[in-house]
Amino acid sequence: MRRRRRLTREDKRQANRARILQAARKVFGRRGYHGATIEEIAAEAGLSNGAVYYNFENKEDLFLALLDEWRAELVHNVESTFSTGTSDAPQEQLQNELRQIVQTFSPSREWRLLLLEFVAYAARNPKFRARFVAGRRQFKAALTNALKARIATLGVTPSLPPEHLALLLTALVNGLSVDELTEPGTVPGELLGQAASALLESRSPGPRH
Repeated sequence: MRRRRRLTREDKRQANRARILQAARKVFGRRGYHGATIEEIAAEAGLSNGAVYYNFENKEDLFLALLDEWRAELVHNVESTFSTGTSDAPQEQLQNELRQIVQTFSPSREWRLLLLEFVAYAARNPKFRARFVAGRRQFKAALTNALKARIATLGVTPSLPPEHLALLLTALVNGLSVDELTEPGTVPGELLGQAASALLESRSPGPRH
């Protein structure tokens, strides 16, 4: 019978970090960014305040880590969607995939409120705005690279370059999310997918002369 490997200090730190992030999602969702406190997050995680501060500098640092984790999940969803082949024509396949992707991009009501709160906060705090923008740029770069790879694989020629598609897709999701916050139920569920298809207007490359 094999003996279980003893957890190292780094193993324990990573496990605590994961617990803190999970707790932070719940507390931020209930209380909002400004209403949440380190003390409440620590209590939700079943850890001490010191354990939180050992892993994160402050509440801003914790929220940015949570935001990075969420963005990584979105990129993973994009890559998973693009890895699934269908029998559709290439341009139709890319349109269908983008429709699926923008649906996964649409955040929950709690995340919409949190992002609005944090954007306003970051706009007034240059230090954290720089970190917020850096993370957003990394996300858009990852999305752009995934789009470039998929476009090359399918052999289609979109009407817009991949970096512009990435920018417009994220702006579309963010804009409609705000409308849904202030006027719940007024944004049709299929509108995001239809808009993604309209943006793409993908076409196969024509013959070279």
